Amino acid sequence: MAKAKEPRPASHFKLVLGGHETAGVFREVSGLASETEVIEHKYVDEQGKPAYRRVTGANKTGDITLKRGVDNNLELWKWRQQVIDGGPDAARVDGQIMLLDYDGSVISTYKFLQGWPKKYDGGTLSAASNEVALESVEIAHEGLSRV
Repeated sequence: MAKAKEPRPASHFKLVLGGHETAGVFREVSGLASETEVIEHKYVDEQGKPAYRRVTGANKTGDITLKRGVDNNLELWKWRQQVIDGGPDAARVDGQIMLLDYDGSVISTYKFLQGWPKKYDGGTLSAASNEVALESVEIAHEGLSRV
């Protein structure tokens, strides 16, 4: 049996939209989270005393935010433009976010369903800055899984 790889730095990500690998490689991803809401149920126990029980509510996921250095790839902008021109239904796609190893092999994959870009940010541009210009996209979606 092969020895399991050690955890790797979280520094290389790839976004695939609708099966097309044109969206690029990113330097930061956040929002890969799933949670269950908690409902506090107040009731009276057998002794007549008020008590609380925490029960499960709805399962939910948050929006996914990806950031990368600005380059000449317009795929994120074009995807956002689809929402502006035709509404979110025109832009909905299933997608994958892959954490890559040093050699480009996939370490883990997160799949989201029916995602669309609710926000695009071209970043802050400043002649006084000595940093790489970053663009970001915030993706609303209807489900997240790790595959």
